[in-house]
Amino acid sequence: MSGLRCCVFTLFLLTFPAYGAEPESVSAKDDYVTCWKQPCVLAAGSEWSEKNPNGVGVAVRMGTQPAATDDQIKMVLMRDLQKHGVSEIKFFYEQNDAVASGITFHIRGGTEGVFTIGNVREKIPALARRALNENPLFKSG
Repeated sequence: MSGLRCCVFTLFLLTFPAYGAEPESVSAKDDYVTCWKQPCVLAAGSEWSEKNPNGVGVAVRMGTQPAATDDQIKMVLMRDLQKHGVSEIKFFYEQNDAVASGITFHIRGGTEGVFTIGNVREKIPALARRALNENPLFKSG
């Protein structure tokens, strides 16, 4: 099982494009949330996205044997979203009791996912287009 996690993690990082400069340090430690609603990150992500309609909330439920660390997930997904034009991004983390991590996106009060480390990055372009939609119905005040 650890060999599979290693391969998935390697694929996750290898498919990340190089950006000339050394990546700045990204930390997810302040993004962990607790609340009385369960699952907590889904409630927090949904509430944030309703107040930030042009942003993307990223809710991560960390597994007990994750293929990537919370900091690595944040770094890669933040860069992918920024590459597609999204600048308003908020991460929400909590520890889950499942083996694998699950990632859900919150855009305009809606929810997309649950995605895994193996399939999350391919969803970014469509999610970014949705967040950046120029339709006047979706413009924030």
